[in-house]
Amino acid sequence: MITKFSWRRAVAVPAVLTLALGGALLSSTAAQAAPGNLVITSPTDGGATTSRTVVVTGSVTPGAIVTFSTAEGGTELTRTTSDRNTGAFTATLPTYADDAVRNQSVFVNGLVGFSGFDEPKTLSFVLPLTKYLTLATPTEGSTTDSRTVTFTGTATQGSTVTVSNASGELGRQNLGNASTYSITVPYDAAATQAQTVTVGGILGGSGLTPITRNFTIPAVAAPAKTVTLDSPAAGTTTESRSVTFTGTAPVGSTVTITGADGELGRANLGNASTYSITVEYAADAPVDQTVTVGGFVGGSGFDNTVVRSFALPAEVVPPTTPVVLDAPVITSPTQGQVVVGDQVTFEGTGTPGSNILLAVVPTDQLPELEAPADEMRAAAEPADPADPIVVDADGNWTVTLALTPDDYTAAAVAFLLDADGAPVLDDAGQPIVSDPSADVAFSLVAAVVPAGTPATPIATGTAGTTGLAYTGSEGTEAAIGIGAAVLLLGSTLMVLARRRAKLATTDVAGE
Repeated sequence: MITKFSWRRAVAVPAVLTLALGGALLSSTAAQAAPGNLVITSPTDGGATTSRTVVVTGSVTPGAIVTFSTAEGGTELTRTTSDRNTGAFTATLPTYADDAVRNQSVFVNGLVGFSGFDEPKTLSFVLPLTKYLTLATPTEGSTTDSRTVTFTGTATQGSTVTVSNASGELGRQNLGNASTYSITVPYDAAATQAQTVTVGGILGGSGLTPITRNFTIPAVAAPAKTVTLDSPAAGTTTESRSVTFTGTAPVGSTVTITGADGELGRANLGNASTYSITVEYAADAPVDQTVTVGGFVGGSGFDNTVVRSFALPAEVVPPTTPVVLDAPVITSPTQGQVVVGDQVTFEGTGTPGSNILLAVVPTDQLPELEAPADEMRAAAEPADPADPIVVDADGNWTVTLALTPDDYTAAAVAFLLDADGAPVLDDAGQPIVSDPSADVAFSLVAAVVPAGTPATPIATGTAGTTGLAYTGSEGTEAAIGIGAAVLLLGSTLMVLARRRAKLATTDVAGE
């Protein structure tokens, strides 16, 4: 089979290649460039135009294609073909918008045959100043998101844009070298929702065409009735059990602090918008605490409440220091001393401020002593045995008792009384008592009466008494006589008896 070659097919291939490569040829490099002899006569490079519809004129190689783009490799704006005889060309660029910047440029290139110009050019020019004004936001009939409205748009460079309504000017902006504006107008609570404004401007002593715009602003929002709690912070431990709650609330409101057992405190704010409420937590209050902060204003409750959990410091109970009384000392009479007369002055030392219980027992009665309270008596002269014996600030005490001649043994213990005359108790509920003093044995002998002098009997109290002497630090009405005191303080007289019997025991309260 013989295939015939078609000349039409032969010329079709180059034609397709030419069409496909046309764009590439227009942007060919200098190695592929052809002399274009491009000359631009109008507008002059960097000069001003008289219109925003710019007409470019010049000359190139006759029959060349001349293209105009936004920049080298940019968007093509237009193209033309030069005169086949003279090479002159004329091209009209798309009209520049009124709000387009004045400084503009285009990239001029072309095609001679299949090669681009060897010297393409960038043409710069300045557009004439055009008076214009636009309003982008708010749009006609719209409702703004806020009562503070921002007016935006464009205007001629160097102009002053104003926003006004029936009451007068609301705001203005001088644009300077800019061509956009943004003017914010806050509408107060008294402003109605439906609003109409006029946006205008001034340029070089003449006005810009004004724009009227209708829109709606939101209704005035009711003030939020909310409360906050700044301290104590959630999950913290306060410094003390006196806790101060602070925060904010609406002016004129009443703030309340409520715990598990009810209201803990409240504050009326008056003209203030902050509160401070101090709550004193008892020593036995739990460490973990949760409160609710709420309140009311204008006859209705807050929009919210605040629940806060925190911790109190553990109650620290200071350790009690046990009160220890030194055992008193009988310094007079001394061991084995013989006292002459019908009275004995007892002196000694002890803890300042303490009370002394002094027991004076006939020595021969110690083994049988049972210390019944109603048998313990002594002469009321020269000292009442019921009078208190208090150790002075220097640690000394003294008392004088009337006794009948005999051999005696004396001992003393110290104890404390409170302001009401009751015994002071320790942590175990027992009276605070010292150890007994060392016992002192002495003798009292009658003075020798000169011949012819009648003897004066010694008063020994109620007839039939045993002559047992004692003294304490309370009156009989307080039941702290020697019997009650001995029972209260651990039967001191029994200790004396045991000592006399040389029993090895110190358990004073065991009998």
